[in-house]
Amino acid sequence: MGHGKDFIDHYRIIRLIRSGTTCQIFEAVDGNTNQKVALKVLTAQARHNKVERKYLQHEYDIASKLEHENVIEVYGVRTTGNDPYLSLEFGQQLNLKQRLRADQHLMAYRADTIIETSALGLGHLHDHRWVHCDVKPDNFLVDDQGSAKLIDFALCHPSRTGFLTKFGFGRPKGIAGTRSYMSPEQIRHQPLDIRSDIYGLGCMYFEIVAGKVPFTGTSPENLLYKHLNAKAPPANTVNKNVTQEFSDLIEAMLRKKKEQRPDNLQKVLSHLSAIRIFRSKPPHPSEIASKDDEA
Repeated sequence: MGHGKDFIDHYRIIRLIRSGTTCQIFEAVDGNTNQKVALKVLTAQARHNKVERKYLQHEYDIASKLEHENVIEVYGVRTTGNDPYLSLEFGQQLNLKQRLRADQHLMAYRADTIIETSALGLGHLHDHRWVHCDVKPDNFLVDDQGSAKLIDFALCHPSRTGFLTKFGFGRPKGIAGTRSYMSPEQIRHQPLDIRSDIYGLGCMYFEIVAGKVPFTGTSPENLLYKHLNAKAPPANTVNKNVTQEFSDLIEAMLRKKKEQRPDNLQKVLSHLSAIRIFRSKPPHPSEIASKDDEA
């Protein structure tokens, strides 16, 4: 690692936060500014892979042009040397997938804020004409107040609409994603635009209020088949506390034909501002604890 085992370039490594097949995330300190950062570093297996290095550069090229409180800030990139890395804003937050597992009651209590701020961050990306292509709870960091930050732009694809789309320009080539949140057109390798992300966000909204993803399968192929052909159960039949209006919004976001979904997140946000998500607001965890103590 760079100048020694405790450094990568001019970043002093404090601890490993998490590790995956292609990258590791470290808590680090920038030796030039003394600022704490998160360092996304390619693993030994991936560091010599030209595609993975390009993903790092691609992520920096996109994220460095974004400036929004609900989008993670990116500081720098290095794609050469033994430890290619991307330096990012450091936060103590877990991602939404982790928090839905560990802090179920708090996430239910903060659901309205999570749902709104995730749409705001994703909408900012859309304003810059990018499709995220991997919208899922894992790619939003969430604090205790429910404020979400969009992360991970490695798979972002230019949004294509109108004339170019009709002739196949912008058609993804073997584009990756996550099966539980993948739109029908993404599965079919058709041209993508922001309505593809709206589908993924609809899957995520369903999971926030229902406690599970809208589709599961007996195999990866069966799961993709359901995205293409099956109708998701109404969210308010899985969680009786969900309002009909919010259940209807999720249903609209999950329509198989992208032309039938909301075509931008401003419409989703406008709809959210006019409805309630729950019939009665879920209690704060402290209220649940108090009732348990009384019992």
